[in-house]
Amino acid sequence: MDHGQTAAWRDHTPFDDITRRLLGWLAAFAGLASLYAFFWWAASATGFLLFDGWWHTWRGLGTALAFRDADSAIYLLSWTLSVLGGAFGWVALIALAVTHRRGWGAVPMWIKVGCLLGAFAGLAFEPGRLLALAPIVGAVLLMLRSMLSVR
Repeated sequence: MDHGQTAAWRDHTPFDDITRRLLGWLAAFAGLASLYAFFWWAASATGFLLFDGWWHTWRGLGTALAFRDADSAIYLLSWTLSVLGGAFGWVALIALAVTHRRGWGAVPMWIKVGCLLGAFAGLAFEPGRLLALAPIVGAVLLMLRSMLSVR
């Protein structure tokens, strides 16, 4: 005869609660570390968007493709990806931080795609791919936290 011991033994809710709190704190620390990466991305995006970088990038890309200079073409495409994809990725990461509490199924698809695109853009970021690790780790922690059961 079972007097409730089996049900109490199989109840993983306290462990889920502790894990959710731990993942939340780790995601908060990763978010603070992401501010440094955001600073570098914002500096690169400012140069790209405001100081005629986009015009020189497209002209340089056309020249690189015309003369079959693959190194220059890859560099300019990675800069474009890191700026434009990074913008979408940062917005998606903030949206994931807001919506992750409702569970993974409730997170809209554009946020999931934006975080993936932001991860690729971060890894294409030329000043330092190591800078991209903090936002990527933060997104993964929020994703894992959203997959745990919600009370």
